[in-house]
Amino acid sequence: MGCMTTTPSASNFSLASPEEVLAYIPHALGFYPRNAVVLLIMQGSCLAATLRVDLPRTECSSATAAQWAEQLVQLVHKVPDATAVFAAVYTGQVPGGSHDSLPKHELVERLAPELVHSGIQVRDAWYVGANRWHSYFCLSENCCPSEGFDLPDLALTETHLRMVVAGSAPEEQIWDGGGVAEWGNKSAVRMNQEILARELSGSVPRESLVKDWAGLLDADPAVAERRLRADDVLCASLLLSLSDRMIRDILPYLAGRGTLRAFEALKEVSRASDFGRASQDFSDFLLGTAPCTPDWDRIERLWFLCRDLLGVAEGEEACALLCLLGWVNWAKGKGSSALRLFGSALKNDPEYRLAQLMGKLVESGEMPSWVADPARAWRLRLEGRLSA
Repeated sequence: MGCMTTTPSASNFSLASPEEVLAYIPHALGFYPRNAVVLLIMQGSCLAATLRVDLPRTECSSATAAQWAEQLVQLVHKVPDATAVFAAVYTGQVPGGSHDSLPKHELVERLAPELVHSGIQVRDAWYVGANRWHSYFCLSENCCPSEGFDLPDLALTETHLRMVVAGSAPEEQIWDGGGVAEWGNKSAVRMNQEILARELSGSVPRESLVKDWAGLLDADPAVAERRLRADDVLCASLLLSLSDRMIRDILPYLAGRGTLRAFEALKEVSRASDFGRASQDFSDFLLGTAPCTPDWDRIERLWFLCRDLLGVAEGEEACALLCLLGWVNWAKGKGSSALRLFGSALKNDPEYRLAQLMGKLVESGEMPSWVADPARAWRLRLEGRLSA
Protein backbone atom coordinates (compact mmCIF):
# COMPACT_ATOMS: atom_id res chain seq x y z
CA MET A 1 0.00 0.00 0.00
CA GLY A 2 2.62 2.55 1.05
CA CYS A 3 6.13 3.01 2.28
CA MET A 4 7.69 4.87 5.16
CA THR A 5 10.80 6.85 4.39
CA THR A 6 13.16 8.47 6.84
CA THR A 7 15.27 11.20 5.47
CA PRO A 8 18.25 13.49 5.94
CA SER A 9 17.76 15.67 8.98
CA ALA A 10 15.57 18.65 8.21
CA SER A 11 15.87 20.24 11.63
CA ASN A 12 17.87 23.18 10.28
CA PHE A 13 15.80 23.67 7.14
CA SER A 14 12.91 26.11 6.84
CA LEU A 15 9.74 24.06 6.50
CA ALA A 16 7.47 26.91 7.53
CA SER A 17 6.03 27.65 4.09
CA PRO A 18 4.21 25.33 1.66
CA GLU A 19 6.83 26.07 -0.99
CA GLU A 20 9.66 24.88 1.24
CA VAL A 21 7.77 21.75 2.30
CA LEU A 22 6.92 20.90 -1.31
CA ALA A 23 10.54 21.44 -2.30
CA TYR A 24 11.68 19.07 0.42
CA ILE A 25 9.37 16.16 -0.44
CA PRO A 26 11.27 14.88 -3.53
CA HIS A 27 14.47 14.89 -1.48
CA ALA A 28 12.73 13.09 1.37
CA LEU A 29 11.59 10.34 -0.99
CA GLY A 30 14.52 10.38 -3.41
CA PHE A 31 12.14 10.79 -6.37
CA TYR A 32 9.24 12.94 -7.56
CA PRO A 33 5.95 11.40 -6.35
CA ARG A 34 3.04 10.61 -8.65
CA ASN A 35 -0.48 9.39 -7.92
CA ALA A 36 0.19 9.35 -4.20
CA VAL A 37 -0.38 11.13 -0.93
CA VAL A 38 2.74 12.10 0.97
CA LEU A 39 2.64 12.74 4.72
CA LEU A 40 5.54 14.50 6.45
CA ILE A 41 5.37 13.16 9.99
CA MET A 42 6.50 15.43 12.80
CA GLN A 43 7.77 14.78 16.31
CA GLY A 44 7.08 18.15 17.88
CA SER A 45 8.94 20.66 15.72
CA CYS A 46 11.21 18.04 14.10
CA LEU A 47 10.56 16.06 10.93
CA ALA A 48 10.78 12.36 11.79
CA ALA A 49 9.69 10.50 8.66
CA THR A 50 7.92 10.75 5.34
CA LEU A 51 5.12 8.40 4.35
CA ARG A 52 4.19 7.89 0.70
CA VAL A 53 1.04 5.93 -0.01
CA ASP A 54 -0.53 5.10 -3.34
CA LEU A 55 -3.90 6.73 -3.86
CA PRO A 56 -6.93 4.45 -4.24
CA ARG A 57 -8.31 3.95 -7.72
CA THR A 58 -10.28 6.84 -9.17
CA GLU A 59 -13.68 5.42 -8.27
CA CYS A 60 -13.27 3.62 -4.95
CA SER A 61 -16.12 2.71 -2.65
CA SER A 62 -16.77 4.44 0.66
CA ALA A 63 -15.63 1.30 2.45
CA THR A 64 -12.37 1.23 0.50
CA ALA A 65 -11.73 4.90 1.26
CA ALA A 66 -12.40 4.28 4.96
CA GLN A 67 -10.00 1.33 5.00
CA TRP A 68 -7.38 3.40 3.16
CA ALA A 69 -7.62 6.22 5.73
CA GLU A 70 -7.47 3.77 8.64
CA GLN A 71 -4.32 2.16 7.26
CA LEU A 72 -2.66 5.55 6.87
CA VAL A 73 -3.41 6.42 10.48
CA GLN A 74 -1.91 3.12 11.61
CA LEU A 75 1.23 3.76 9.56
CA VAL A 76 1.65 7.26 10.99
CA HIS A 77 1.49 5.84 14.51
CA LYS A 78 4.39 3.51 13.73
CA VAL A 79 6.59 6.61 14.15
CA PRO A 80 7.32 6.95 17.89
CA ASP A 81 5.90 10.11 19.48
CA ALA A 82 4.38 11.38 16.21
CA THR A 83 2.46 14.59 16.88
CA ALA A 84 1.49 16.13 13.53
CA VAL A 85 1.61 15.78 9.76
CA PHE A 86 1.72 17.88 6.62
CA ALA A 87 -0.07 16.25 3.68
CA ALA A 88 0.49 16.68 -0.06
CA VAL A 89 -1.57 14.97 -2.75
CA TYR A 90 -0.14 14.32 -6.22
CA THR A 91 -2.49 13.07 -8.95
CA GLY A 92 -1.69 14.83 -12.23
CA GLN A 93 -5.38 15.72 -12.56
CA VAL A 94 -6.57 19.24 -13.35
CA PRO A 95 -8.50 20.88 -10.49
CA GLY A 96 -11.97 22.28 -11.00
CA GLY A 97 -12.96 25.84 -10.26
CA SER A 98 -13.72 25.49 -6.55
CA HIS A 99 -12.12 24.17 -3.37
CA ASP A 100 -14.49 21.24 -3.03
CA SER A 101 -13.67 20.12 -6.57
CA LEU A 102 -9.98 19.59 -5.84
CA PRO A 103 -8.89 16.08 -6.85
CA LYS A 104 -9.20 13.57 -4.01
CA HIS A 105 -10.79 16.12 -1.69
CA GLU A 106 -13.13 13.38 -0.42
CA LEU A 107 -10.14 11.30 0.69
CA VAL A 108 -8.57 14.24 2.52
CA GLU A 109 -11.90 15.00 4.18
CA ARG A 110 -12.00 11.42 5.41
CA LEU A 111 -8.34 11.15 6.41
CA ALA A 112 -7.91 14.41 8.33
CA PRO A 113 -10.58 13.73 11.00
CA GLU A 114 -9.25 10.19 11.46
CA LEU A 115 -5.76 11.56 12.17
CA VAL A 116 -7.04 14.23 14.54
CA HIS A 117 -9.20 11.70 16.38
CA SER A 118 -6.11 9.53 16.87
CA GLY A 119 -4.16 12.43 18.39
CA ILE A 120 -2.28 13.59 15.26
CA GLN A 121 -2.59 17.27 14.29
CA VAL A 122 -2.96 17.95 10.55
CA ARG A 123 -1.07 21.20 10.05
CA ASP A 124 -2.03 21.61 6.40
CA ALA A 125 -2.96 19.64 3.30
CA TRP A 126 -2.26 20.65 -0.29
CA TYR A 127 -3.12 19.51 -3.75
CA VAL A 128 0.03 19.73 -5.90
CA GLY A 129 -0.44 20.08 -9.64
CA ALA A 130 2.02 20.59 -12.45
CA ASN A 131 1.91 24.38 -12.20
CA ARG A 132 -0.20 25.31 -9.18
CA TRP A 133 -0.86 24.23 -5.64
CA HIS A 134 -4.06 24.53 -3.60
CA SER A 135 -4.93 24.20 0.07
CA TYR A 136 -7.64 21.69 0.92
CA PHE A 137 -8.39 23.50 4.17
CA CYS A 138 -8.56 27.17 3.21
CA LEU A 139 -12.00 28.07 1.87
CA SER A 140 -11.67 31.84 1.90
CA GLU A 141 -11.19 33.61 -1.43
CA ASN A 142 -9.55 36.45 0.52
CA CYS A 143 -6.42 34.41 1.30
CA CYS A 144 -6.66 31.32 -0.91
CA PRO A 145 -8.08 31.89 -4.38
CA SER A 146 -9.99 28.95 -5.84
CA GLU A 147 -7.57 28.78 -8.76
CA GLY A 148 -4.76 28.20 -6.27
CA PHE A 149 -1.25 29.58 -6.20
CA ASP A 150 1.47 29.45 -8.79
CA LEU A 151 3.87 26.69 -7.98
CA PRO A 152 7.26 28.37 -7.63
CA ASP A 153 10.38 27.03 -9.25
CA LEU A 154 11.19 24.52 -6.53
CA ALA A 155 14.76 24.32 -7.79
CA LEU A 156 15.30 27.87 -6.53
CA THR A 157 13.99 27.33 -3.01
CA GLU A 158 16.43 27.43 -0.11
CA THR A 159 15.52 23.89 0.93
CA HIS A 160 16.20 22.44 -2.52
CA LEU A 161 19.51 24.27 -2.86
CA ARG A 162 20.71 23.16 0.56
CA MET A 163 19.76 19.54 -0.15
CA VAL A 164 21.57 19.58 -3.49
CA VAL A 165 24.69 20.93 -1.80
CA ALA A 166 24.36 18.08 0.70
CA GLY A 167 24.43 15.56 -2.14
CA SER A 168 20.73 14.86 -2.65
CA ALA A 169 19.48 14.41 -6.23
CA PRO A 170 15.87 13.24 -6.59
CA GLU A 171 15.15 10.98 -9.56
CA GLU A 172 12.22 11.43 -11.91
CA GLN A 173 11.27 7.84 -11.11
CA ILE A 174 12.27 5.30 -8.47
CA TRP A 175 15.30 3.29 -9.56
CA ASP A 176 14.30 -0.31 -10.29
CA GLY A 177 17.80 -1.76 -10.52
CA GLY A 178 18.02 -1.40 -14.29
CA GLY A 179 20.32 0.62 -16.49
CA VAL A 180 23.61 -0.67 -15.09
CA ALA A 181 26.15 -0.95 -17.90
CA GLU A 182 27.32 -4.45 -18.80
CA TRP A 183 30.98 -5.11 -18.03
CA GLY A 184 33.40 -5.42 -20.92
CA ASN A 185 34.81 -8.63 -19.41
CA LYS A 186 31.43 -10.18 -18.62
CA SER A 187 32.02 -13.25 -20.80
CA ALA A 188 35.28 -14.02 -18.98
CA VAL A 189 33.63 -13.62 -15.58
CA ARG A 190 30.71 -15.84 -16.60
CA MET A 191 33.09 -18.53 -17.88
CA ASN A 192 34.99 -18.53 -14.57
CA GLN A 193 31.71 -18.66 -12.65
CA GLU A 194 30.67 -21.79 -14.55
CA ILE A 195 34.07 -23.40 -13.92
CA LEU A 196 33.91 -22.67 -10.19
CA ALA A 197 30.34 -23.96 -9.98
CA ARG A 198 31.41 -27.29 -11.52
CA GLU A 199 34.54 -27.62 -9.41
CA LEU A 200 32.81 -26.82 -6.14
CA SER A 201 29.81 -29.01 -6.97
CA GLY A 202 27.59 -27.09 -4.58
CA SER A 203 30.09 -27.17 -1.71
CA VAL A 204 30.83 -23.47 -1.22
CA PRO A 205 33.75 -22.64 1.11
CA ARG A 206 31.77 -20.08 3.07
CA GLU A 207 34.51 -18.64 5.26
CA SER A 208 36.80 -18.05 2.29
CA LEU A 209 34.05 -16.35 0.31
CA VAL A 210 32.98 -14.17 3.24
CA LYS A 211 36.63 -13.15 3.67
CA ASP A 212 36.67 -12.00 0.04
CA TRP A 213 33.59 -9.85 0.63
CA ALA A 214 35.09 -8.53 3.88
CA GLY A 215 38.30 -7.56 2.11
CA LEU A 216 36.38 -5.46 -0.39
CA LEU A 217 34.25 -3.83 2.31
CA ASP A 218 37.39 -2.96 4.29
CA ALA A 219 39.09 -1.33 1.30
CA ASP A 220 38.76 2.16 -0.08
CA PRO A 221 35.76 2.05 -2.46
CA ALA A 222 37.81 3.05 -5.52
CA VAL A 223 40.44 0.41 -4.74
CA ALA A 224 37.76 -2.22 -4.15
CA GLU A 225 36.09 -1.45 -7.48
CA ARG A 226 39.36 -1.70 -9.42
CA ARG A 227 40.21 -4.97 -7.75
CA LEU A 228 36.76 -6.40 -8.39
CA ARG A 229 36.72 -5.51 -12.07
CA ALA A 230 40.31 -6.60 -12.70
CA ASP A 231 40.05 -10.07 -11.12
CA ASP A 232 37.71 -12.28 -13.14
CA VAL A 233 38.05 -15.21 -10.73
CA LEU A 234 37.35 -13.10 -7.64
CA CYS A 235 34.28 -11.59 -9.27
CA ALA A 236 33.09 -15.04 -10.35
CA SER A 237 33.47 -16.41 -6.84
CA LEU A 238 31.48 -13.50 -5.36
CA LEU A 239 28.68 -14.13 -7.84
CA LEU A 240 28.72 -17.82 -6.98
CA SER A 241 28.49 -16.97 -3.28
CA LEU A 242 25.17 -15.20 -3.86
CA SER A 243 23.53 -18.54 -4.59
CA ASP A 244 24.27 -19.56 -1.00
CA ARG A 245 21.44 -18.06 1.05
CA MET A 246 23.51 -18.01 4.23
CA ILE A 247 26.28 -15.98 2.62
CA ARG A 248 23.76 -13.70 0.92
CA ASP A 249 22.03 -13.02 4.23
CA ILE A 250 25.26 -12.47 6.18
CA LEU A 251 26.44 -9.69 3.84
CA PRO A 252 24.36 -6.83 5.34
CA TYR A 253 25.51 -7.95 8.79
CA LEU A 254 29.11 -8.16 7.59
CA ALA A 255 28.83 -4.58 6.35
CA GLY A 256 26.82 -3.11 9.18
CA ARG A 257 28.30 -4.90 12.20
CA GLY A 258 31.83 -5.80 11.10
CA THR A 259 33.86 -8.84 10.13
CA LEU A 260 34.45 -10.30 13.60
CA ARG A 261 30.76 -10.38 14.52
CA ALA A 262 29.88 -11.75 11.08
CA PHE A 263 32.22 -14.72 11.45
CA GLU A 264 30.92 -15.45 14.94
CA ALA A 265 27.36 -15.44 13.61
CA LEU A 266 28.34 -17.55 10.60
CA LYS A 267 29.79 -20.23 12.87
CA GLU A 268 26.68 -20.36 15.04
CA VAL A 269 24.22 -20.37 12.15
CA SER A 270 26.24 -23.01 10.27
CA ARG A 271 25.84 -25.38 13.22
CA ALA A 272 22.07 -25.14 12.81
CA SER A 273 21.74 -25.78 16.54
CA ASP A 274 22.83 -24.27 19.83
CA PHE A 275 22.20 -20.74 18.58
CA GLY A 276 23.69 -18.07 20.83
CA ARG A 277 24.13 -14.35 21.20
CA ALA A 278 25.90 -13.90 17.86
CA SER A 279 23.17 -15.53 15.78
CA GLN A 280 20.50 -13.61 17.71
CA ASP A 281 22.25 -10.30 17.01
CA PHE A 282 22.53 -11.31 13.35
CA SER A 283 18.80 -12.05 13.14
CA ASP A 284 17.85 -8.87 15.00
CA PHE A 285 20.03 -6.76 12.72
CA LEU A 286 18.50 -8.15 9.51
CA LEU A 287 15.00 -7.47 10.87
CA GLY A 288 15.97 -3.98 12.03
CA THR A 289 15.29 -4.60 15.72
CA ALA A 290 18.91 -4.57 16.95
CA PRO A 291 19.72 -1.66 19.34
CA CYS A 292 23.00 -0.91 17.53
CA THR A 293 24.12 1.85 15.20
CA PRO A 294 24.92 0.37 11.77
CA ASP A 295 28.30 1.11 10.22
CA TRP A 296 26.92 3.34 7.48
CA ASP A 297 30.22 3.76 5.64
CA ARG A 298 30.55 0.01 5.13
CA ILE A 299 26.87 -0.32 4.23
CA GLU A 300 27.40 2.34 1.54
CA ARG A 301 30.30 0.26 0.20
CA LEU A 302 28.09 -2.83 0.07
CA TRP A 303 25.54 -0.83 -1.92
CA PHE A 304 28.09 0.24 -4.54
CA LEU A 305 29.61 -3.25 -4.82
CA CYS A 306 26.20 -4.82 -5.35
CA ARG A 307 25.16 -2.18 -7.84
CA ASP A 308 28.40 -2.67 -9.77
CA LEU A 309 27.92 -6.43 -9.87
CA LEU A 310 24.54 -6.02 -11.56
CA GLY A 311 26.57 -5.35 -14.71
CA VAL A 312 27.77 -8.95 -14.78
CA ALA A 313 25.18 -10.92 -12.77
CA GLU A 314 22.45 -13.18 -14.14
CA GLY A 315 19.45 -15.10 -12.84
CA GLU A 316 19.55 -15.92 -9.13
CA GLU A 317 22.62 -13.74 -8.64
CA ALA A 318 20.76 -10.68 -9.92
CA CYS A 319 17.81 -11.44 -7.63
CA ALA A 320 20.16 -11.65 -4.65
CA LEU A 321 21.84 -8.35 -5.55
CA LEU A 322 18.51 -6.57 -5.98
CA CYS A 323 17.41 -7.84 -2.58
CA LEU A 324 20.65 -6.70 -0.95
CA LEU A 325 20.25 -3.26 -2.54
CA GLY A 326 16.65 -3.21 -1.37
CA TRP A 327 17.68 -4.12 2.17
CA VAL A 328 20.24 -1.28 2.22
CA ASN A 329 17.56 1.19 1.13
CA TRP A 330 15.17 -0.18 3.74
CA ALA A 331 17.89 0.14 6.41
CA LYS A 332 18.37 3.77 5.38
CA GLY A 333 14.65 4.37 5.71
CA LYS A 334 13.95 4.53 1.96
CA GLY A 335 10.90 2.32 1.94
CA SER A 336 9.54 3.16 -1.51
CA SER A 337 12.92 2.63 -3.17
CA ALA A 338 13.39 -0.63 -1.33
CA LEU A 339 9.99 -1.92 -2.41
CA ARG A 340 10.73 -1.16 -6.06
CA LEU A 341 13.96 -3.21 -5.92
CA PHE A 342 12.23 -6.15 -4.24
CA GLY A 343 9.60 -5.92 -6.97
CA SER A 344 12.31 -6.07 -9.64
CA ALA A 345 13.72 -9.22 -8.06
CA LEU A 346 10.26 -10.78 -8.19
CA LYS A 347 9.94 -9.86 -11.86
CA ASN A 348 13.12 -11.87 -12.46
CA ASP A 349 11.87 -14.74 -10.29
CA PRO A 350 8.32 -14.58 -8.85
CA GLU A 351 9.24 -17.32 -6.37
CA TYR A 352 12.35 -15.64 -4.94
CA ARG A 353 11.57 -16.02 -1.26
CA LEU A 354 13.65 -13.19 0.22
CA ALA A 355 12.05 -10.66 -2.11
CA GLN A 356 8.59 -11.94 -1.18
CA LEU A 357 9.27 -11.66 2.56
CA MET A 358 10.97 -8.27 2.43
CA GLY A 359 8.31 -6.88 0.12
CA LYS A 360 5.58 -7.82 2.59
CA LEU A 361 7.58 -6.33 5.46
CA VAL A 362 8.01 -3.01 3.68
CA GLU A 363 4.41 -2.88 2.47
CA SER A 364 3.24 -3.28 6.06
CA GLY A 365 5.09 -0.06 6.96
CA GLU A 366 7.67 -1.77 9.16
CA MET A 367 11.00 0.03 9.35
CA PRO A 368 14.20 -0.63 11.32
CA SER A 369 14.21 0.71 14.87
CA TRP A 370 17.20 2.93 14.19
CA VAL A 371 15.52 5.02 11.47
CA ALA A 372 13.49 7.02 14.00
CA ASP A 373 16.54 7.58 16.23
CA PRO A 374 18.55 10.62 15.04
CA ALA A 375 21.65 9.29 16.81
CA ARG A 376 21.60 6.00 14.87
CA ALA A 377 19.81 6.72 11.60
CA TRP A 378 21.45 7.14 8.22
CA ARG A 379 21.94 10.71 7.08
CA LEU A 380 23.25 12.25 3.89
CA ARG A 381 26.85 13.29 4.35
CA LEU A 382 28.96 15.96 2.73
CA GLU A 383 32.73 15.75 3.12
CA GLY A 384 32.31 13.61 6.19
CA ARG A 385 29.80 15.94 7.88
CA LEU A 386 26.11 15.50 8.39
CA SER A 387 24.20 17.27 5.66
CA ALA A 388 22.10 19.33 8.05
